[in-house]
Amino acid sequence: MKMKKVLALILVVMLILTSAGCGRGGESSDAGADSESTEPIVVKISNTDTGSRSTNVACEWFKEYMAEKTDGRVIVEVYPDGQLGDDPESCKGLLLGTVDIYFGLSGVVGGIVGNKLDVVDLPFLYDSYEDWVEGSFEKGGLDLYNQLLEGSGYYCLDFMYNGMKSLISTEKVYHNTDDLKGYKLRITPSDMNLAIWKALGANPTPMAWGEVYTSLVQGTIDGLDHSLGVFNDFKFYENAPYVTLTQHQSSPYTVLTSNKFLDSLPEDIKPIFLDGVAQMCEMQRADERALEAEYIQNFLDAGATVYELTKEEKDALYEQCVSVYEMQRERTGAEIFDAFLETAGK
Repeated sequence: MKMKKVLALILVVMLILTSAGCGRGGESSDAGADSESTEPIVVKISNTDTGSRSTNVACEWFKEYMAEKTDGRVIVEVYPDGQLGDDPESCKGLLLGTVDIYFGLSGVVGGIVGNKLDVVDLPFLYDSYEDWVEGSFEKGGLDLYNQLLEGSGYYCLDFMYNGMKSLISTEKVYHNTDDLKGYKLRITPSDMNLAIWKALGANPTPMAWGEVYTSLVQGTIDGLDHSLGVFNDFKFYENAPYVTLTQHQSSPYTVLTSNKFLDSLPEDIKPIFLDGVAQMCEMQRADERALEAEYIQNFLDAGATVYELTKEEKDALYEQCVSVYEMQRERTGAEIFDAFLETAGK
């Protein structure tokens, strides 16, 4: 009888303890949910452009937009000038969770995911800015790019306009492959860029961005290919006063995030975020395009020589790049590659 009473007492104590434990667990869970709902979402944007460039001006607008539209629930932090690392480091940071949005040349993510992505950097693919906009957003270029990213963990939110790439040099302007022979050209590291400039007879030199300015001043390289905005913002024209408007690549800035980050956004925040990014990129494209004439005038005012290739000169250089197209078709896959060419009317 005494044993039954003892067992009953033990059972009562266990029930009380279990009930109390469940109660604490429930309170803790609720408190955590409340904490999560009130904790602001921080969005870190990393890039290597100067803080004053149109890309970062647009990011600052996005910062204000998200704060206003979400009543402060989303805090955007903008880190230009490589503050969170160089391009590859920032791009890899998307999957590590140290960066939430990164924008830069497609060759950067191509170096991580695979050279199939280099299709957007085909030489002389789009003849003009207007053709690039139409091909990317009206004819499905951005969607095709995301098909190539499937399974990588990355997602391309949009494209920014980095400017049609051209050449800047310490020596002269360039008209043809004879002029380009032996030209020590800094390139963004990628198989595509290496193949293009070898086909055109130059001496391409892959190099991290942080080394470029010093290498140009010291004569390690003769010049580089990039956008007019970059030539302007970093004042490369002061040491390399010859600008050749080759417009050989559209090379958009890919605005990347991770699928994990995108999926983590609350249902009411996600559409605001996506709409804000779209507006930010549209604004940047228009602003950068409008600034290009100003950049050219800056070069001229500083005493630089600016030469625009004729259609015949461009066509001749394009013919030298047929092997690059053949190489890339195999790497990207015929179906998506051909679809990309259709966006350019080729």
